[in-house]
Amino acid sequence: MEQLQKQRAAIISVAATSTLTIIKLLVGWWSGSVSVISEGLHSGTDLLAALMAWFAVRQSGKPPDTEHPYGHGKFESLSGAVEAILIWLACFLIAREAIQKLIHGVEVSQPAAALAVMAFSTIVNFVVSTHLFSVARKTESLALEADGWHLRTDAYSSAGVLVGLGVLAITGWHFLDPLLALLVAALIAKAGYDLLIQASKHLLDASLPSSEEKIVANILQRHAQNFINAHHLRTRQAGKQRYIDLHLVVRGDMTVEEAHQLCDEIERDIRKSLPDADITIHVEPESAFEKHSEDEVSHHRFIRRMPKSK
Repeated sequence: MEQLQKQRAAIISVAATSTLTIIKLLVGWWSGSVSVISEGLHSGTDLLAALMAWFAVRQSGKPPDTEHPYGHGKFESLSGAVEAILIWLACFLIAREAIQKLIHGVEVSQPAAALAVMAFSTIVNFVVSTHLFSVARKTESLALEADGWHLRTDAYSSAGVLVGLGVLAITGWHFLDPLLALLVAALIAKAGYDLLIQASKHLLDASLPSSEEKIVANILQRHAQNFINAHHLRTRQAGKQRYIDLHLVVRGDMTVEEAHQLCDEIERDIRKSLPDADITIHVEPESAFEKHSEDEVSHHRFIRRMPKSK
């Protein structure tokens, strides 16, 4: 069900950005407005991003296989990183065109048409991005969230161009048009940087947010009476899937069945708070743990010393 929601949202984004790209480029060429043309290029990168998001969503939903035993979640992270590069390419093209217009001069011949298409773009992008954010939150889709930020940034920049063109229509200050295009380029560059940072964290196996690791630590604390120590906590995320592994030190007299049951209880509680978590717990006997100094254990993400059960 979630996979279907993600695919529908991605298709809606492709349809909306395709329409806006064509309209903006045609109106920008007809009116001579470089800011509208830059917005058309902006929407063009949004279209590429939407297509990539659609592809990434389809791929990330595939189950694990022999070549990808951990699943395909990182397709979404890879999509986000490539989208960031496309955003910066659009920035360069927009800025170059705007600077040339500032040097050689420009005149917007049809400001009314430019105003109309910017108003239409602002409304469509805001509505579609709101839907993408909603689905991304429900499904934890980085690709849809990235696509949503593409469109939300487009909505804000379109609104800014709309205001600027309104001032141009009233005052006749045509130099405002390339200045607005440079502002659009700056907004797009910032969005690309934020997106690349987020995607890189997933691709480089950065730890889960501290708030989520704290959830794991609190759950371990609730079970502290049943084991001696928990350490070597490692976490990462790929798409929607979270991966958590840790070492659990148990009493020497605990049976394999008792240790297995304890791990099942801990995993169940973690999944209640962090759905779709893939959890691996390595059980160690008390005798093996005591051979290592606390400093050695601390080197492996020591969580906290648990009291020995009596």
